[in-house]
Amino acid sequence: MADYKKKRRSRFKTAPKVNRKRIKENNVSADIEMTPYDRKPKREKMRVVKGKKLEQKRRFKGFLSATGILAALFIVLELIMPAGVTETASNLISALGTGKYPLELTAGNTLNVVSKGSYYYVLTDTEIYAVSNSGKLMYSYTHGFEKPILKTSSTRALVFDQGNTGALIFNSRGLKSTVNSEKEIINANIGENGTYALITPDDNYTAAVRVYKKSGKPVYQWFSSDDMINNVTISGRGNKIAVSTLSSGVGSYDSKVSVFGFKSANAEYIKDFKNTIVYELTSHGSGFSAVTQNSYNFITWGGKQITEYKNDYSADMLRHTVNGSVLVFNRESDKTDNRIVTFTNGGKLKTEINYKGVITDIAVKANNVYCLNDTTLYILNEKGEILRNSQGGFGVKRMAVIGQNRVAAVTDNLISEIKLKQE
Repeated sequence: MADYKKKRRSRFKTAPKVNRKRIKENNVSADIEMTPYDRKPKREKMRVVKGKKLEQKRRFKGFLSATGILAALFIVLELIMPAGVTETASNLISALGTGKYPLELTAGNTLNVVSKGSYYYVLTDTEIYAVSNSGKLMYSYTHGFEKPILKTSSTRALVFDQGNTGALIFNSRGLKSTVNSEKEIINANIGENGTYALITPDDNYTAAVRVYKKSGKPVYQWFSSDDMINNVTISGRGNKIAVSTLSSGVGSYDSKVSVFGFKSANAEYIKDFKNTIVYELTSHGSGFSAVTQNSYNFITWGGKQITEYKNDYSADMLRHTVNGSVLVFNRESDKTDNRIVTFTNGGKLKTEINYKGVITDIAVKANNVYCLNDTTLYILNEKGEILRNSQGGFGVKRMAVIGQNRVAAVTDNLISEIKLKQE
């Protein structure tokens, strides 16, 4: 470290004199003069730029989360509702409102009544009607067919002219589309998502089944070279069909039920029914039901048979509702001797009831069976005991359950509300 030399001062030299006059001249008072101020100064709002941006980001993330949840909910509803959220909601809305019974029908012959939960269809030989359970006439349409047949899904109805080329598709608001087949229609059906199928003759084969989207675009066709096709039904997702074919044996008929996917002409599943005819195929739940002369069969679309119910009596009447299926077997020589059998939508056996009397129409709601015997309406419990009954009036042909202990009784020219009284 360098050595610094100290400045040497003489100990005998006096200190410099202080100029006091200069100090007085430069000595200015440092006191600040205060003035009164009554009003507080205006304070500006603080702007935190970073905090505002964070708030915007938080709101945007919340919006994205809400949108994602709604989109996921919409997708789930689309999966649950094959017909789609929009059409299902539209059908529900159109059934809202009140009406009034009785309702007059154009004079004709009542052929069929099908309940769809909050409303029902009435098919006559000249018209189709859609009526809410409260008695509101949603619409009526003149179909103009000679032999009209009604098939329904949860949201749509297909009316076709058996033996001719015309068909009409409706929902609860009215006519949706018109179908014109090149060949006469032997049978037809419509699926839950609006897909429909037509069975027709073919120039090169015995028969053909052609499947169309609800827009009318063809999606699949299958041809039978030897056997006649008499029934078809469509899976809930609209991606498979089941067909029943009929062949003549020695003194009898043999039937076969086959399931087809739309990617191949080869059957995914086949079940043979010897010495009998398959009267009807109906899709519901996770599979479809096949009814023969003496049996009820429920088969899943994956090819697993859940139920094979057999009865010594002959199948006479089958009805499907949102609560399940009900099938009537009776003796061909005695229509008053009946066996009423109910099944879940999954095809499982629920109840068997012995019933004496002619059954004109039948339905199931919850655990009760609604039965029309000529002009009298009955409600039966699981044991077959009569809970309620009422007179339906002269000429009642069909009925629709419109509420607890309430039935719409349909004649050829009138729909009346009947309240069943306790036994």
